[in-house]
Amino acid sequence: MAIYILGFATDEKTIKSDLKNVTVFPGSAQLFRSGSFSISSGITELVFENVSPFVDPKSIQAKGAGSYVILDVQFRVKQPEPALPVYNNILPPKILSEIKFLQDSLADVSFELEAIRSKIDVLNLEKTLLMNNSLVKGSGGDTIPELKATLEFFRVKLNDINTELVKIRKDEYKVSLKQNNMQIRLNDLLAYNSQVLPTVQPQVPIYQIVVTVSAEAAVSGSMDINYMVNNAGWAPSYDLRANGSDQPMQLIYKANVWQNTGENWDNVKLKLSTITPTANNVKPYLPVFYLGYYTAPAYLRTDSEKRDRAYAADDFSARELAASGSPSTAPADYAYNYTSAVQTLTNVEFDIKLSYSVPSDGKSHMVPVQNKEIPTTYYHYIVPKIESQAFLVAKLTDWETMDLLPGNANIYFDGTFIGETMINPNTLEDTMELALGRDRSIVINRKKLKDEVNSKIIGSYRTKVISYEISIKNNKAVAANIIVQDQIPVSQDQDIKVELVDGGKAEVDEGMGLLTWKYKLLSKESKKHVFTYNVVYDKNKPVASVY
Repeated sequence: MAIYILGFATDEKTIKSDLKNVTVFPGSAQLFRSGSFSISSGITELVFENVSPFVDPKSIQAKGAGSYVILDVQFRVKQPEPALPVYNNILPPKILSEIKFLQDSLADVSFELEAIRSKIDVLNLEKTLLMNNSLVKGSGGDTIPELKATLEFFRVKLNDINTELVKIRKDEYKVSLKQNNMQIRLNDLLAYNSQVLPTVQPQVPIYQIVVTVSAEAAVSGSMDINYMVNNAGWAPSYDLRANGSDQPMQLIYKANVWQNTGENWDNVKLKLSTITPTANNVKPYLPVFYLGYYTAPAYLRTDSEKRDRAYAADDFSARELAASGSPSTAPADYAYNYTSAVQTLTNVEFDIKLSYSVPSDGKSHMVPVQNKEIPTTYYHYIVPKIESQAFLVAKLTDWETMDLLPGNANIYFDGTFIGETMINPNTLEDTMELALGRDRSIVINRKKLKDEVNSKIIGSYRTKVISYEISIKNNKAVAANIIVQDQIPVSQDQDIKVELVDGGKAEVDEGMGLLTWKYKLLSKESKKHVFTYNVVYDKNKPVASVY
């Protein structure tokens, strides 16, 4: 709340402040500045200049150390004084003289062209009058000698006019070309002249945070301010790396930090927070759920009757970052070893102990957050009906302890990029499964046993017996955990019966028709699975497929 003190003059003092710490949220950031000052007694406005234009004025907080009282905190936009024109250069006298000469010459050439075109108009008019003269058309009383003399006169006269027109048009062309060249040269000189004319640099508004303080005597002190800004944020990304099927998965937690706030974050301590300060913090209210018979309304409800009730809560506290010590110089270490996670009541904050610089360019800048090994087991998933190759799958446990957020993850196995996946920590499962690609070291073959396929007709029903064989061989140098899945059809018609004759010791899910085998296959070991099922159906009705 602003406090206005009447009857006292107010001094203004600009504070040189340093941006020390930044807390980055998913869609905003909180900046922490500090500075020292000395003021005389009375009321003084302490001005922090060149802050972001995207400051949220309601979020500004100030605290200080010293014998003074903080009266008011405001966000202010100051318009700078108009700048004086800047002369980049001065044109040489020779060029100025040439510009003046060309301008005068172009005026003379314009008059010369006007005179030439007037002569052309006169000759064209004379030619038109001759052609429209009645003597040219002749009359009934003219004799042949008279007619010949008349035609001779007109022929000579027209030739003279046409010859003169050709001569004058040549002069017009030459003068026009001269005028065009002079104009091009003048345009070039004028363009050069425009580059050296005085220019006025556009003035950028100065964004300030003004803290009004009162002191009973001259005092030296310090001031810390913090404020929220938009146009900033961070998003998580991950690298999942495994060096072999007997090694734990390494999860590298990264943050892509970006900002376009108008303030460069130079050599600051970062804190990454998962909270969203701009989210609606109003506690929901659950009204009584009344039940009754429906009656058509007899009136229209007003807007006030349609509003939802809610209890509002206002809880916004200042966040401060503590300075951390210098990292060790040798041996070289990884940046993610300088991050600590702090669990609060409502979110997780990652305190990045190394200093980073993030320019105001809107681009993503990677900040390592954590690097942890996650307990991992591997198995080969085989579905020979669909895919003739095995898929290596990693099962990760205890991943909830890393305080992950939803984000994309790059998967690397044995130093090779496998692909991307999506990490969704909002799932209720405590195990995460990641497909690491195909493993050609597991050889798979699935075939139908032709000699066990037969058809029997009993009454109006036909019975088919279908049998398949799945062969699997491990060509790896180590044992492999295997999960094989196949299926039998599931009937959706009471006239169609499916019976599993031999499941080959598989786990059977009758509702889904799934057959599952789980075991460890030693190096160079082979294994076969044979399963057989019957399908009984009306011989007079076609069945979509029984295989």
